[in-house]
Amino acid sequence: MSTSRSMPYYQEQEKRFYKLTFHKKYRDTITGSYLDHVMKEGKEIRLRNRQRKLYTNSPGYKWPSYKQTMWSHIVFEHPATFETMAMEPEKKKEIIEDLVTFSKSKDFYARIGKAWKRGYLLFGPPGTGKSTMIAAMANLLGYDVYDLELTAVKDNTELRKLLIETTSKSIIVIEDIDCSLDLTGGEGRRKWRWE
Repeated sequence: MSTSRSMPYYQEQEKRFYKLTFHKKYRDTITGSYLDHVMKEGKEIRLRNRQRKLYTNSPGYKWPSYKQTMWSHIVFEHPATFETMAMEPEKKKEIIEDLVTFSKSKDFYARIGKAWKRGYLLFGPPGTGKSTMIAAMANLLGYDVYDLELTAVKDNTELRKLLIETTSKSIIVIEDIDCSLDLTGGEGRRKWRWE
């Protein structure tokens, strides 16, 4: 087996590729299991190395018709991990195991006909680590974070559009849900139907 490497340049953009040559008796091995393995590993490396994003639906922002999404984003660079969190070790282990099990169970959820989603309710006064927990979860799983500001959402249709635009491997955060809306449906206030 031999490899050669070529790096042509096109208008300041570097393109890299490898040329793989091998004896024809190894064709089935290479085109079968080897290339599948290389592609799988490449995807995993790309996912590990990609920059995660923090999305938000900005209150009062008018989305122009040419814009494809209702979300704006910045690079998510929060240093929190479960290793750095001050937390009861047994509870930390339980949460990590639950998250990892969930992240690997998409096929199971599809097989039993359930939506592949998981919910956590974090509560407590400011400074108790709710945002740090979210960051640690995102860093553990490699997921993007969507910070959903409910006060910027005018109705169920807009909320549905926002949720449809999120990716499957993401964490959707709704902060201060108890303060954001009147969920009792009082007169003159927004009425929401939660499904």
